Amino acid sequence: MKRESDAVAPLELCRAELAAPLHVTEVAEDWCRDLNTLAGRIFARDRDALRRVETALSRSGDGYGLISAIQSATRQYTNESFSIWGDACMQMMKRQAELVEALTSGFGAWRALGFSPLQKLPGIEAPIGSFSAWLRACQDAIVHGAAPSPEGRATQSPIHQATDTGV
Repeated sequence: MKRESDAVAPLELCRAELAAPLHVTEVAEDWCRDLNTLAGRIFARDRDALRRVETALSRSGDGYGLISAIQSATRQYTNESFSIWGDACMQMMKRQAELVEALTSGFGAWRALGFSPLQKLPGIEAPIGSFSAWLRACQDAIVHGAAPSPEGRATQSPIHQATDTGV
């Protein structure tokens, strides 16, 4: 009969493993919210520039006043564009760093979970810290296991003994 703690452990493991993908989606949601805010600022900038030009057209009695109003609207439009681009760059760097951190921690947890049974091979005392180290240890064990015994070496031709290629 299973004990209560044995039955709860897989559920706790699932809950813990869902925390990383949930955090990644929260970071992505925040990033989308920031992008929507920036898009709103772009629409507001365009609307304000058009209103300024429209107001200048209705109020100006001469070409000089119209050109001056358009230059002022263009200057404000350009300043707001630089502000939006600066904010977008800062938010992108911040959100990318958060996303990379969330992905790294999530993959680290999954890697630890996935390779925990592989951490100790038979005949190897120290735990292996990475998949590449584990794979290297497996390859070494296969190569050493496939090497011919001293009795088998005696029956090899001299050319195979010299090149250590086996038969």
